[in-house]
Amino acid sequence: QLHLAAEILHKMNLMHIEDPTEEEYFKIGEPFERASFISRSLVQIRSFFSYLKIDPTKIVPKRKYKAKEIEEQLSRKLEEYQELIGGKIEEIRSIDEKLRALDEELRLIEPLKLLGIPARLLKGYKTLRCFVGFVKENPVEKLKSITDEFEAIVKEYEKEYVAAVFVKAEYGEEFLRILQECGFREIAVPDIDDYDAGISEIEQKKAELQNRKKALETEIEGIKLKEAETLLAIEEYLSIELEKSELPLKSLVSKYSFVIVGYVPKSNYEYFRSEIESNGEGIVVEVIEDEEREPPTKLKNPTGVRNFEVLTTTFGIPKYNEIDPTVFIAIFFPIFFGMMLGDIGYGILVTAISLYLKRLFKTEGWQRMLNIGVYAGIVSIIFGIIYGECFGPFIVPGDYKPTQVHFIGGILQSLYEFHHGHPIFDRIEEMGVKILLFATIVLGICKILFGFILGFYNVYVEHGLKEAILEKLSWIIGVTGLAMIIFGFANNVGIFYQLGLGENPGNVPPLPLPGLTEGWQEGLNVFYLAALPLLIVWLILFVLGEIPKMGAMGVILAVELLTWFGQIMSYARILAIGLSSVYLAFVVNFIAMKLIDPAGICIPVLGVVILIIGHIGNLILGILDPGLQSLRLHYVEFFTKFFEGGGRLYKPFGRIKRFIEE
Repeated sequence: QLHLAAEILHKMNLMHIEDPTEEEYFKIGEPFERASFISRSLVQIRSFFSYLKIDPTKIVPKRKYKAKEIEEQLSRKLEEYQELIGGKIEEIRSIDEKLRALDEELRLIEPLKLLGIPARLLKGYKTLRCFVGFVKENPVEKLKSITDEFEAIVKEYEKEYVAAVFVKAEYGEEFLRILQECGFREIAVPDIDDYDAGISEIEQKKAELQNRKKALETEIEGIKLKEAETLLAIEEYLSIELEKSELPLKSLVSKYSFVIVGYVPKSNYEYFRSEIESNGEGIVVEVIEDEEREPPTKLKNPTGVRNFEVLTTTFGIPKYNEIDPTVFIAIFFPIFFGMMLGDIGYGILVTAISLYLKRLFKTEGWQRMLNIGVYAGIVSIIFGIIYGECFGPFIVPGDYKPTQVHFIGGILQSLYEFHHGHPIFDRIEEMGVKILLFATIVLGICKILFGFILGFYNVYVEHGLKEAILEKLSWIIGVTGLAMIIFGFANNVGIFYQLGLGENPGNVPPLPLPGLTEGWQEGLNVFYLAALPLLIVWLILFVLGEIPKMGAMGVILAVELLTWFGQIMSYARILAIGLSSVYLAFVVNFIAMKLIDPAGICIPVLGVVILIIGHIGNLILGILDPGLQSLRLHYVEFFTKFFEGGGRLYKPFGRIKRFIEE
């Protein structure tokens, strides 16, 4: 029945099976009898894959193979492939060994030829010792300390010396000791009469072997083109059979029964139970109430959002009852990236490069990452249209004409005629910088508060309302108080007025608060007044929640409120990174236009080179900086407010078949 259970479970591909723990009457099972044969066959097939460099992602199946068809022909096909492919691979490896041996012979003959002594004179003496080899230093002077009755031929060879030393046999051991001190490495003298003839013969043998190797590789490539799909079908079949054969290792078995424990999605449970009990005679499905185990997490996201799961799981896998932050990073990551890069030209290049790489890298991980690149590039184009930037700005502070600061400045100016030749929103103009700075800070406040709200929900689900109020609501109130202080400062310095969102603070009469000087009264406003009760409520909730648990450490943790202020201001990096890219592009364009302009220093070729290299470098930085900073704003400033991770991904027993019929 365990065989039958393996077939049904693998076909349904629904049950996430847990690793079992042995009990008194149940032991962990042993693999089915065929597991060993299947494992060996799979290793054999995968070795062919490795050599042939077959990429399954690049092969679209033209037909589906029946499992029974492969099973009937498996042994014959394995023998056939061993003969067709394995034999040729072994012959190629043998040829490679022979080529290495011939190269070694050549490596030894060349220094011997330099000595100018025939090979037959370098060995075979009875009364003489002949030492032939490489040395690190010239040994002649050291050898003279033993006797002058010797002959030595020493030649420089590459970064050392090649030497032939002849001496009476009675001095042999002493000469060997001196030579070893000089780093002596012996050369095995070959049995050849003529060095040039030997080299020619070796080169001829190498050419013959290389031609044979090339012919074998051509034959193997032909087999690869013809048999790749069948090989993939066999590999898929063997992988499936191995998984099923090893199911007992995840089962508890006794003499008459077996138990498999795992998780099934609630929405599929009724279908799962009916299929098992109707097709598996004697197999019963029961629901176990177990609150101690943490269920695996099945991520459910729409197709476009699913690409961003790779960014979420890099940080951590959501727990079963935890909010999956993938949808939030899917929304905000491209927006942050686009706000920072914000350039039509760079956005088009990012999109085009991502689409091109999608054709080269077919694995699921790469496809998802490159899809993110496409989304980020498109959003960058949109913000580029808003900012009026295409490989840099065409309008900059000063009396410069667009044609002086941009190689297509005139074209860009004409495209924005609908807006009087100016960008829709100029982020490098003074007011634009202020607006964007204020917008990023407000965005940071909203994002951090939203993170704490999500954290409130997570804590409420896991620990109850009281813990949620003390752990998360306290920080929601505290950060709101900080936001009021920031808004109060913004009001006093006239940011609201400059943005058209409020009155001129200089015309606002001081608040009639007793006991305060006129200067203090001028500084107070409705935002500061709103901050005070919020911070008091935060402090009360913080004391109730943290002091009992942390003691004196809780008091120190109160300083953490200031870190939230830093994290709010951290969102200003969206402006800073964006402006750095803009000004770098402007500098590249400005220098290039000065070199190309006939009225200035006319070196057009150098100007074009600077233009190309400068924008390539800025593009690389424009991909890395916004990408990393967008991730940081999510991982550090957002995820830490509500997302713990530490879950397990739902991995059902089974697989989606590409080459085998269901």
